[in-house]
Amino acid sequence: MTGGAEPAPSRPHAVFSGVRGRLLALATAATIPIAGIAGSNAWTAYQSALAQGPRNAMILREVAVARHGAAVETLREIVTGLALRGHLLDMSPEACDAQLARLRGLTPERYSNFWVLDPDGRLVCSGLPAPRGESYAHLDYVPAVRRSHAFEFGEFTIGMLSQRAVLPGVAPILGPDDTLRGMVGGSLFLGFFLRSDRGTQVAGDRSVWLIDQDGSVLPFGSAVAGALPPPDILARIGRNGEEEVRGRARDGTDHAWSAQELEPGLRLLVGLPVQAEVAAAQAALLRRLLELGLFLTGCLAAIVFGVEIAVSRPLRRLAARVRGWAPGSPLARDPKAAGPKEVRDLDRALAAAAAALTEREEALTGALRQRDLLMAEIHHRVKNNLQIVASLLNLQAGRLRSAAAQAEFAVARDRVQALATLHRHLYLHQSFERISLRPFLEELSRQLGDALGTGPDSGIAIRIAAEDIELSSDQAISLALLITESVSNAMRYAFPDGLGGTIDISLAVDGEEALLVISDDGVGLGGAEPNGDGLGLQLIEGFAAHLGGSAEIAGEHGTRIAVRFPIHHRSVEDTLRGAA
Repeated sequence: MTGGAEPAPSRPHAVFSGVRGRLLALATAATIPIAGIAGSNAWTAYQSALAQGPRNAMILREVAVARHGAAVETLREIVTGLALRGHLLDMSPEACDAQLARLRGLTPERYSNFWVLDPDGRLVCSGLPAPRGESYAHLDYVPAVRRSHAFEFGEFTIGMLSQRAVLPGVAPILGPDDTLRGMVGGSLFLGFFLRSDRGTQVAGDRSVWLIDQDGSVLPFGSAVAGALPPPDILARIGRNGEEEVRGRARDGTDHAWSAQELEPGLRLLVGLPVQAEVAAAQAALLRRLLELGLFLTGCLAAIVFGVEIAVSRPLRRLAARVRGWAPGSPLARDPKAAGPKEVRDLDRALAAAAAALTEREEALTGALRQRDLLMAEIHHRVKNNLQIVASLLNLQAGRLRSAAAQAEFAVARDRVQALATLHRHLYLHQSFERISLRPFLEELSRQLGDALGTGPDSGIAIRIAAEDIELSSDQAISLALLITESVSNAMRYAFPDGLGGTIDISLAVDGEEALLVISDDGVGLGGAEPNGDGLGLQLIEGFAAHLGGSAEIAGEHGTRIAVRFPIHHRSVEDTLRGAA
């Protein structure tokens, strides 16, 4: 079974025009939510892995705050306790020196010194020997205590007496009326922080710094300046409570920092390199995405393979069997009948349709054969009846004495005889809807010549130049009558007084049209019908109109009749519809 060629679809359309392509597109669309969820989970895990660094830095900061903050808090408590009692100002300078020396002697590795200043910042007494009355007013914590009347830490500095790096802290001694009577100070060895930090390592690669109010940085242990955050982050981190930050350190490595304010103006900063964690998080993200891609690719491959085996192959086999099916034969069965139920149902439906078409074709073939027999019988009987009518007309014309009447009967006889000849060709050639023109025109010309007396002795010849085309029976009837009328007129009026000549009949095809030309070299229209009624020319124009064209008649040098008309094609559907 064949059909007209269809234009090739564009490549994207061709990919998704089949069942496999469409199911693959649907499966791909169905995996989008899965891919979105899995991708979102992978991204969440990646962000969580990146956040692990700041969380670890926060834990280390809490440990460091608990350890180093205790030393700072102890210094505050000792100094604040001495200031609240206020008895040191009531003692003699020597007794005050001795008491402060005993207090320092309790933990000499931790505290550098304890001292008492008057409201102007001059030394009153000290745990270490020092000149009395020496002014400490230039140190940063003296004006700070004067302003706040509260405990204040100073900047990291070198002790005036110990000549070692210390962190000073000072508390005010206030009178009953909240007036400043003096100040009690103490200093904590910064080296104590370093020894404490080395003794209790929490993470070998972490860094800890202590930052004073002036921004000076004291590194603990193995902390290096390259691990510090950029200056803008260092200036603000931890000033508003606890804070965690991740970014690039000054040496370009990835770090996480956590800071907390131990006391106003004193911050503790912990840094932790997270280069390995970032790389591990990125590797885990890539691994998850790769696993997702492999999973989806495997799923799509399984779908494609399953569709190919279960759907596409059975459909292709079915399509091949349908293409190989010939009308009149049953649809071949599939030796590998398999596939989904829908494909098997389609197979059975096509087989049933093929069987129904075969039965219908057999019925139509039988109907056509019966019609052919009937049409042959009809044309045969019509031909016989028309010949009888022609014979009766001929007999009747022989009984008439009027030459004009005999001529009219002869014309009628020729017309009837032309129709009889047409019906004879229709049933002899077993084509009841169409007729081959060339043999018909040759016989019609001979018949007219015999009837009108043309021949070698008459001096009038009929020449035919016609292509062998087929016309429908309706057009053939009009064409036969038009030629009969034109040739009869030419024989009777174009060659008067025994004048000889030639009558030419030509029929040519021009595309979907035909051109009929009947011409003679006689006297032209000047020698037309003697009765002058013009009936022959009217009939010619009428037959031309019935053919679907018009007659162009010229009569200057002989007569020329040209008719251009469309060729009507009777379709197979019309033929089958007529047989149904």
